[in-house]
Amino acid sequence: GNCESMDGSGRGRGKRPAHLAFLAGKDEDAVVRPEAPEPESASDRARFVRDEHGELIVIKPGEKELKEGKTAEDLQYEAYLHGRASGAIRAINGYSDGVDRAAAADSASALVAVEREGEGGARKYAPSRAHSSAARFKRPSAHVVTTAEEATKSAAQSMEEAMRRAREASDDDEDDHLYSAAELADKAMAVYNEPVSNMLQRDVHGNDLRLPTLERKLRRFAECFAEDVAVHTCDGKPVLRDFDALRKRYATVFRESGVALRGGWRRRFRFEPPSGGHSGLPTFCLDFERHSSLVTPRPGLALDGSMGVTEPREQDLVVLYAAEGGEISRLWIAPDKEGQGGPACSREAVEASDTFSRFKALVEKEASGAELLMSYQEQPATASA
Repeated sequence: GNCESMDGSGRGRGKRPAHLAFLAGKDEDAVVRPEAPEPESASDRARFVRDEHGELIVIKPGEKELKEGKTAEDLQYEAYLHGRASGAIRAINGYSDGVDRAAAADSASALVAVEREGEGGARKYAPSRAHSSAARFKRPSAHVVTTAEEATKSAAQSMEEAMRRAREASDDDEDDHLYSAAELADKAMAVYNEPVSNMLQRDVHGNDLRLPTLERKLRRFAECFAEDVAVHTCDGKPVLRDFDALRKRYATVFRESGVALRGGWRRRFRFEPPSGGHSGLPTFCLDFERHSSLVTPRPGLALDGSMGVTEPREQDLVVLYAAEGGEISRLWIAPDKEGQGGPACSREAVEASDTFSRFKALVEKEASGAELLMSYQEQPATASA
């Protein structure tokens, strides 16, 4: 190539490009860094601030910013805090003697309280407090725990008191009347039909508000049965072996079935001695019942329903009640598969059925040869009422 072009006007020695003009007059071998651009002025952007009234306003570029003013109360409080931190209370509201008057008031009140207690007087001293926003949050965790413990204890006591009142309200006075089996069956069924919601209802402490009502209903229902009561099939197989099993089973029924639970007899046979059902002798009552919206524990599982319950259903049953001494002592049950409790079946057809014959044989066996008179009643099903 042409070497004359390298004298300063050619490649490598010519005029510097415009974007490298800052290198002129400087050592070319030195590392030169471009200067950082100046930060953008805050006034080039709009800002949002609040005025003395708390309203949100916009500060546009070029406008003067508002100076945040402090009220006399703010200045006084800051002066007080600064004075306490430095060990010398500064002049506040005209006081310039360096005395923490809140502390002085506390000390004076304490001395008066000590003198009063020494003379046998009651304690009335409550220390005053200087204005301090931090004092309200002193030891918050201990305060919260104490309050929570007290609230839990109060809730437990309230529920215990409610349960006690429910038990007392369900305990009837001593009744010397000797009810017959039919009267006891009606009494128990009346309690059975009292509505109780199956929707969980909790208070702020987590207590189930239905418990007192459920306890009252269960106790009144259980009062109709003897302590040695047992429930069997008409073939003699145990269904509920004792009183405790009966309580658990019907506690689940009342808790889970809801307000739609209904039960009632549609056809009834009474077996009573000639002297009547109030003589104290054993009496029997054979009811053809219908139950609707019935929810029970799952067959073969826990009676308290902890292992599951059935769906609501309608069920027809044949139930034989045996009563003695004013209490239901034994029960025998069987499903009414043939619908003998309904109006489509006549009395003659029922008495001729195998189901009726088996229950009548149970009555004769339990009566131990005592003379019993049979009477018959019929009414519309109350389960749909």
